[in-house]
Amino acid sequence: MSMGSPALSSRRASVGRDPVDTIAARFMLPVGPHHLPMPPLSAPRPYRLRTLAHAPNELGETVLACVVHDARITDDADPRLIQVPLPVLSGNAVELWETEGPVQIGREAGIGYAQGEAVLFAQLRVGADAMRDPRTATARAYAELLAFFARRPDWHWVRSWNYIGDIHRRDGDGDDGERYRQFVLGRHEVLSAEAGFEARLPAATAIGTRGEALLIYVLGARQPGVQIENPRQVSAFRYPRQYGPRSPSFSRARRLDWADGADLIVSGTASVVGHETAHPGDAARQLRETLENLQQLRRDAGAHDWPSVCTKLFVRNAATLAQARPLAGSLLGDDRACVLEGEICRTDLALEVEVLLQSA
Repeated sequence: MSMGSPALSSRRASVGRDPVDTIAARFMLPVGPHHLPMPPLSAPRPYRLRTLAHAPNELGETVLACVVHDARITDDADPRLIQVPLPVLSGNAVELWETEGPVQIGREAGIGYAQGEAVLFAQLRVGADAMRDPRTATARAYAELLAFFARRPDWHWVRSWNYIGDIHRRDGDGDDGERYRQFVLGRHEVLSAEAGFEARLPAATAIGTRGEALLIYVLGARQPGVQIENPRQVSAFRYPRQYGPRSPSFSRARRLDWADGADLIVSGTASVVGHETAHPGDAARQLRETLENLQQLRRDAGAHDWPSVCTKLFVRNAATLAQARPLAGSLLGDDRACVLEGEICRTDLALEVEVLLQSA
């Protein structure tokens, strides 16, 4: 996008546009079934992803990120170690993201990062004390991430993961005091400062965790990719007022094209049709509806035959998994999908799925 590049956005706002900016803007608009994807780039895919049962004892020099679920949070000195406090109910608990060549690692203003030649990861953790005011804490965290990308104007923020402690707790009066709604409000206040931001939103997931901290980690690339929206659903950034004072700021998916294939990075996807929750109280039917939404995104992105490299199924509890399990393997097409226990952003949603698809 360049949601993470305010300097680039300011150049687009000027009367005399740079030709490169004009071309980039052309490919940062939301697309549907009648739009062509971004033409393949000359650069090959800059990362590879493996799932593992356990984290390696040491991270090699080509590792971008080691995402460990069901992790005990520690003050680890290596910013490539991303610790997610979600119980693993089945599947591999670790994602290992790697690139070609050595990775530069460092910290800037509380952000830990690992940067390769054409891909980067960054993470930021907000402690429980700061999260007593979730709106302000979220806004500050997103402002820091935007500043991080502003210092790297050739990079684009394409994917976000948000893990919110005690997501449904109400820190104020009424429904709008819910932590998730306050998180959405704080994020919106920062991202909406850029004109046309809704056409340049990253794919994203937001899941509730135990504890009270906030973890955000993001994927950045040298290209913005193409924003994909789902015609079966109202775009999240267009949700009506009943879901909170501001709408969630994320895209349904982003497609990235490379010289050796393409990726479809799909946001956390649930049983939402239009803007309403479908099949409340029925986890199996919710999973079936969720998978229909995923199929629609695949069709619109030209990705219906692409295999899944990584699938994560988030369920509210083990009972939810028991209801959905008979469908999960056959319909997700991946018996090795990681199943994680976490709170979904709406209390009437039992589960959510995110997926990374890749074509050869």
